[in-house]
Amino acid sequence: MDIMVVFQTMLKLFLLLVLGFVLFKCHIFDEYTNKKISALIVNVASPMLIISSIAGVEGSNKSIVFLMIGAGILMYIGFIILGKIINRLFPFPKKDWPVYECMVVFANTGFMGYPVLLDVFGQEAVFYASLIHMAFNFFVYTYAIMCLTKGDDSEFKLNFKQLLTPGIILIFVGIFIYLFDIQLPSVLMDTINSVGSLTAPLSMMIGSSLAVYPIKDSFTDWRSYVFAFVRLMIVPFVTMIMCRLLHIDAYYANITIITNAMPVGSMVLMLATQYNANVKIVTRNIVVSTLLSVITIPIVVATMLL
Repeated sequence: MDIMVVFQTMLKLFLLLVLGFVLFKCHIFDEYTNKKISALIVNVASPMLIISSIAGVEGSNKSIVFLMIGAGILMYIGFIILGKIINRLFPFPKKDWPVYECMVVFANTGFMGYPVLLDVFGQEAVFYASLIHMAFNFFVYTYAIMCLTKGDDSEFKLNFKQLLTPGIILIFVGIFIYLFDIQLPSVLMDTINSVGSLTAPLSMMIGSSLAVYPIKDSFTDWRSYVFAFVRLMIVPFVTMIMCRLLHIDAYYANITIITNAMPVGSMVLMLATQYNANVKIVTRNIVVSTLLSVITIPIVVATMLL
């Protein structure tokens, strides 16, 4: 892995963020456009990228699928515990602890993590990352909602329809194709590759979304910088330590560390808005952590290479 490739990838991502920001300020993008492009990435482009990545997967050990899904479940349980520990070690308001826990657990893996992996490791890494983070979808619609509804009168109810999003269904389709070595027609694969390749350029939507948030308020909140350190440095370094203690293969460990070094996930904001949690805290931390991640991700990768 070449550190210069990582720097170039993050520079490209930063320029896409700037482009999205400018397009919003020029009224080419708006909040409606942001929502539609987000839905396009989550439900179509990103899952198609995962399916197209299967073509680059080598080896006949199909059991790796179940091992990585299981490891991902344990990893997210570990993140939940880490979030509770972080709240007791850092000066975050106690009334907002559930929100901070969610921001520790859920990173922007799909929007930023997969495009970064694609440039750094290639298609195969995207498929393995999707297996590791499959548990994201279960925990975000269970644990995250339980956290964000703490203290109000609403009762949490598990909605299985929320778990079966189009994106999740397509990921299961990809796993089925991998497990049974199904060869898709070349025309269909070319189409899937074309749609999946939209994931990286569409990440400019992140910059457009940032333009909606109060940038000035985000930069003046000192707790946002403290939490950015937690999300962008502590979480990936804890992941790195655990991978080395458990003697995880370096390739799989690096994929996991990089995806865990991503900024706060936009899903936390969507759920915070829906369940009337502290949206201001989430937006501020999304802005600061996203912008700082352009610097911190290369630092994390450089440390991995030591």
